Amino acid sequence: MRIIILRFPKVDPTLSGVICLMAERLGWEITGFVSFDKDEKLTSINNYPVYEMMQIYDLSWDVAVYAYSDEDFETIRQRLINLKMGTDDQFKNVYWLLKQTMIKKYEDFNDPIIQATIKWWKTHELSVYNQQLTQETLDKVYFDETCNLSYINFKTIGGETRKMYFPNDYSFFVHNGEKFVPNILREQLPNSPHLYIKGKHKINKGDIVIDAGVCEGNFALRHIDICSKMYLFEPDPMWQEPLNQTFKDYRDKVEIIPRFVSNTTGGGIITLDDALPNLKGENIFLKMDIEGAEPNALRGAKNLLTNNKVKASVCTYHNADDLIKVKSIFQDYGYKTSTSAGYMIFTYDPNIFNTADFRKGIVYATN
Repeated sequence: MRIIILRFPKVDPTLSGVICLMAERLGWEITGFVSFDKDEKLTSINNYPVYEMMQIYDLSWDVAVYAYSDEDFETIRQRLINLKMGTDDQFKNVYWLLKQTMIKKYEDFNDPIIQATIKWWKTHELSVYNQQLTQETLDKVYFDETCNLSYINFKTIGGETRKMYFPNDYSFFVHNGEKFVPNILREQLPNSPHLYIKGKHKINKGDIVIDAGVCEGNFALRHIDICSKMYLFEPDPMWQEPLNQTFKDYRDKVEIIPRFVSNTTGGGIITLDDALPNLKGENIFLKMDIEGAEPNALRGAKNLLTNNKVKASVCTYHNADDLIKVKSIFQDYGYKTSTSAGYMIFTYDPNIFNTADFRKGIVYATN
């Protein structure tokens, strides 16, 4: 396989090297880089030559990989096709190259889920969640003039319908002039690797819920009717007003804490032990999805986790070594652990192009 690497203005400088590394791992021949940046001054990258845009017609290549990971790839590809620089099948993005790297890496692994994913990739694109999560839902967006916020109608597990609010600058899906929120619970389908509630590992009536990394609050709102108390940790300012509106009728049982959770306390950061020092002997469900800060947050929750009866669902896919760290911390606290079914490919981690790895989505822990 002979490839060229396409460079555009504002390209991530590290991504070009990463693409080279993945192609070299595959044993492919790199013809060189083709620059669409008129201000490009480089003559070589990683010892491969850099050509001007119009030289693409004179080069010998099978596939051109777009050295940029943003969402305008499809628009760029169509322009290149219209200029007869290549065919639709020849222009690929960096995630296609990641997929080829992972197929080669895992093709001999004796794991039926991985092998099913590799088979799925023959006709589908690589995605973050388990590749077979195909169910599509669209929740229509409405506007509440009393608070000037958008919302969707959301059902709790008890069957009640509640308004879930969003920031007005949220990137809604638009179809026929109407706004929608797509697939809000797809990651919680039964075969998802990102499933928080599974079998007996669930929230029981009267439990206290601690939700670290609330975002729009779909996990919390879904279980609002059966818990006795909720502590919601969400530091992102964009979610503060929407969350307050979503849970305004539950102020007696919901406390929203706008701080990061970690292993130290100060400023906008707090440990769970410092935030909730009076929780002792309680039945608690802990859900944690905090962008790779989970190990530190657990280190700052020793008292909470050892002085209460806790069931925990903690994300482990943000970094390649999170699974090992999270399981080790829980086991040090005397917990039994297991993992969610299937695997995730966390494409938002810049290091994923180096690790090219499947990752477990959730660690379940009980004491």
